[in-house]
Amino acid sequence: MFTVKTISVIEMTMDSKARYRFRRMLDDLEDKRGRGTELISVYISPDTDLAKVIQQLRDEQGTASNIKSKSTRKNVTAALERIIQFLRTYSETNRKPPSHGMAIFCGNVAGREDIADIKLYWIEPPEPITIRMYRCDQEFVLEPLREMLQVKETVGLLVMDRREATLATLRGKNVNIVRKLTSAVPGKHSKGGQSARRFERLREIAAHEYAKRVAEAANEIFSQVSSLKAIVVGGPGPTKEDFLNSGLLYESVKRKVAGVLDTGYTDEQGIKELVSKAGDVLADLEILKEKSLMQRFMEELVAGGGLATYGEREIRHALEQGAVELLLVSEGLRKNRATIRCQNCGHEFQETVENLGSYQRQLTTRDCPKCSEEKLSVTEIQDEVQELLDRAEKFNTKVEFISTETEEGKQLQAAFKGLAAILRFKAIT
Repeated sequence: MFTVKTISVIEMTMDSKARYRFRRMLDDLEDKRGRGTELISVYISPDTDLAKVIQQLRDEQGTASNIKSKSTRKNVTAALERIIQFLRTYSETNRKPPSHGMAIFCGNVAGREDIADIKLYWIEPPEPITIRMYRCDQEFVLEPLREMLQVKETVGLLVMDRREATLATLRGKNVNIVRKLTSAVPGKHSKGGQSARRFERLREIAAHEYAKRVAEAANEIFSQVSSLKAIVVGGPGPTKEDFLNSGLLYESVKRKVAGVLDTGYTDEQGIKELVSKAGDVLADLEILKEKSLMQRFMEELVAGGGLATYGEREIRHALEQGAVELLLVSEGLRKNRATIRCQNCGHEFQETVENLGSYQRQLTTRDCPKCSEEKLSVTEIQDEVQELLDRAEKFNTKVEFISTETEEGKQLQAAFKGLAAILRFKAIT
């Protein structure tokens, strides 16, 4: 039996809700496994001619006919045909791929040789796809999409010495060289017969004018970047430290400086060197943010004023009243919200489930809480975090995801079951 599943298009802006949906979607795809090399991944960039993609897939069908395993050959051929049909239907109403391109995943995900369950998933990602790819393997190729989950705030980069300076921005893995400046600072030795003291004074004046030009460029460039998360400064020697202590930078710009690192170069090579060394600095910023959020929650909890709560039931209660200002969710939280219905009396209720398979087996022997008959069955399953995000959205509740790699993240996961909240006002019991 052949079935098709289409994944909804992701919102173009990666807010917390869209980011979680995207991550969970990739986790679901990562769980899919083929019996052989029968799972197909196709990446289509925005400027790709769909007719050429369809022709390439037709050619791949011919190649697939040489696969020795009969079941693998059959499943690969069927998956290719499914993708071709999908692209033909899509191209009837859309002459070009979506503005960010698309990723298509298709194959037999039944995990059994005696069953063919061909499913197709397609995603328009939150950022443009920059590669073209066709891959047939035992698992779907997800790394290009995983990279889009990395922090995408802009980081300002500045490398300098007394000779030159280079300013750039870093967003994700994309480095943009914005401006290059050179100085008129003379060397340490004079050839004009001037006194050493006068020559040194001229050097200092030239150095100050050069520093002013670098500061003007940094103030102009970095002040205009609304998504600027941090600035990292690099270069050989003490020039960079002297520059930061000169008072020439706007205070709003200087506050963004998160690290000062030594580099051997001050040109584009120096920017690359700075990027390679800045990873720990930027990672520390994320950790500090999580520490600050969890510290705020713990302070409210210890204060005992009722403006912090945890536990699924308590948080749901507070969300229903619009009392939650900030919801903290562990990135490791993986549960489902099940709607259960009694087939005898029609009574419905909801429960949170970790292992859906074992839960459904246990449900067959449970009595209905209303009529006491063993007629309970699951009618709907929803991702628990997604449901909580939907509830939070109704009351403009801010949501922050906390990683499981920090001590604070581990504490949220272990001590508070992955959920905590800071309240606007004390929830009515």
